Amino acid sequence: MSFESDNISENHVNPTATAVSEWTTHRVELEKGFDPMGALHREWLLTSGVGAYAMGTLPGVNTRRYHGLLVAATRPPVGRIVALNQLFEQLVIDWPDGQHTIEFSNCLFHNDQGDVVLAPSGHEMLCSFEKGESAVWTYRWRIFELRRELHVHWKPGQDGATGANDAGEKAGENVAGESGGGGGAATVRYSLRVNCDVDEMPTMKFRVQPMITLRDFHALQQEGYGAAPGFETDDDGQVLRAKRGDMAVTLHGPDARFDTKPDWWHRAYYPADNERGQGDHEDYFVPGAFEWTLRKLPQHDMTLTVGLGDQAVAPDAWEASRDRRVAHLDAMLEASGADEHAEVKPTLVMAADDFVVDRAIRGKSLSTILAGYPWFADWGRDTFIALPGLLLCTGRFDEARQTLQTFANAMDDGLIPNRFDDYDEQGAHYNTVDASLWFVNAAMEYYSATQDDEAWQGWLSQTVRGIVDAYIRGTHGNIHAAGDGLIAAGNVNTQLTWMDAACGDVVFTPRHGKAVEINALWYNALVGMAERVKSFDKSSADHYTRLAQRSKRAFTKVFFDDGLGYLIDHVWSDEEGVEYPDKTLRPNQIFAASLPYSPLPRTKQVQVVNAVREQLLTPYGLRTLPENDPAYHPYYTGDMFHRDEAYHQGTVWPWLIGPYAEAVLRVGKFSSSAREEAFEAIKPLLDQISGEGLGQLHEIHEAAAPHRPVGCIAQAWSVAEVLRVLRLIES
Repeated sequence: MSFESDNISENHVNPTATAVSEWTTHRVELEKGFDPMGALHREWLLTSGVGAYAMGTLPGVNTRRYHGLLVAATRPPVGRIVALNQLFEQLVIDWPDGQHTIEFSNCLFHNDQGDVVLAPSGHEMLCSFEKGESAVWTYRWRIFELRRELHVHWKPGQDGATGANDAGEKAGENVAGESGGGGGAATVRYSLRVNCDVDEMPTMKFRVQPMITLRDFHALQQEGYGAAPGFETDDDGQVLRAKRGDMAVTLHGPDARFDTKPDWWHRAYYPADNERGQGDHEDYFVPGAFEWTLRKLPQHDMTLTVGLGDQAVAPDAWEASRDRRVAHLDAMLEASGADEHAEVKPTLVMAADDFVVDRAIRGKSLSTILAGYPWFADWGRDTFIALPGLLLCTGRFDEARQTLQTFANAMDDGLIPNRFDDYDEQGAHYNTVDASLWFVNAAMEYYSATQDDEAWQGWLSQTVRGIVDAYIRGTHGNIHAAGDGLIAAGNVNTQLTWMDAACGDVVFTPRHGKAVEINALWYNALVGMAERVKSFDKSSADHYTRLAQRSKRAFTKVFFDDGLGYLIDHVWSDEEGVEYPDKTLRPNQIFAASLPYSPLPRTKQVQVVNAVREQLLTPYGLRTLPENDPAYHPYYTGDMFHRDEAYHQGTVWPWLIGPYAEAVLRVGKFSSSAREEAFEAIKPLLDQISGEGLGQLHEIHEAAAPHRPVGCIAQAWSVAEVLRVLRLIES
């Protein structure tokens, strides 16, 4: 459906002051005739700061296995499980002429004819959706209006609440503030209004049935395959605990009573998983319903909390969580310089905050960056590409230092982890050549922003020099400095650069040998380090300067093709050492013009920018191949093999708009026309995050127009690079 149609209107409410608490990210008004099936691609995200999250679609329909009202982190920030899929709400009214039941929720199913249908019909009453620091749906039916607000607790457990309130006294030791949900907690608040004057209201009950799976977030639940979740309630029926193995979730409904009636909803359909060639049906377990008898009319407010573990979350704990998050976002917004581009900066600031989480390393809690939601954890490459935008541009210097320290503590022979393991707390994977070089760049940017001499002259520069020295002498993955001073890495069976798509034994974008962006990063590291250590280590500075001069001479000779007018992508060698150039036009060359220290003369930097602009630039980022390349894939769909095949063969990456816009600024010497061109390059993504994206930017877009957003619905470096470019334009 068209989102310019008459049955949807949208309003991005701009801030009237710098406080995040005074504005709403996005509001969508849905008029009569709204087609929910046309809005299923619009996904929202709420995050916790510990790896837990909630995610779903604008109409409130789950369309993929990763959707849920609470996806908790059992080993923050990973070990994620879907604790609560959905809530099925009913308003039961005893009219004089009989009982009437209104059902507000939705799931997708296939009917007997095989058609996809929505049931129940809550979408017919949905009149608005709102996404800010919480998600809000408003339903209307005749004289009744129901407002459902979902809040995911930010860094749950930090306020030290003890649940000392009426509900806590009723539930005894079962209510423990937010501590019961340290790996994830959420509150759902309902407000039911009767919009008329009546002398006497009929008896009404509000029922909420929790749909529970308690499974790994990559898996699916089917009745009959494994044990159903077990459950129990407390003596007065306000607290429900569900368990499966070592997974547990606790729900608390103050002033309600749980009506035990176990049931299954079978074969809920996930079209997003179907498109990805994955299993696309799931069974929901429903243990019964929380039931409120409504007395306080014309308005009645109800609260349901959900937390990981076997202790309930207090009904007022969301207030402390909200206040913490809002104060935190306000500080970030002020540090980001909100006077310019005030209409979009708050949205970017909130989006940036979604990715920053805590991780325990060797018993110490440090910050790190999740690469994307729903399925990525903290990846080294993504973390250090994103760090300047997410943390330095928002004044989060302590967390930037902690993030650098998190990965520095796990360095192995000069290699920063490509990623930490989702399931092994001690596990780290080192299959990358560029994560360490991006670490160096982020470390240098951190020092430039903070002048933190204590860290720089201590552990941070030691880590960086350890990386550089390991690359010179050679380290894992056949990463080494070749005879010409350039960095070579890998072999025909490895994928060590960011274009690392492979499926089974098939390597779709082999880039072993000397890759253009790796050596642009290498030169940038050598020159930057020489400048930054010369005051306390002149010997190393002189050594790095000589290496930089050597690699610079080789860089233009090896990579710049005068006949093509741009940089080739990489050079690989056979077993006899004969080198073969891959002359594919790819966006990787843009880094030779965007990084602070370029190995190219300015005339050739201009040629690189022109080639990328003419053949790879789209409204949402850079294509990974031009349209006329034989390997070009216009669409990104199908099973994992076909998606991986298309991943770097034309697919558009929003994060690449950052280096492109920076290159435009640098070759244009930051002139007013260069700033204007850079802003125009990122403007479609600014429109996306404030509109269709509901406050986030996707991982990738399809290569063919209209460039449908696909992949992860929220990607750290996509947001970070737009925020960073805005800072560069404003500087």
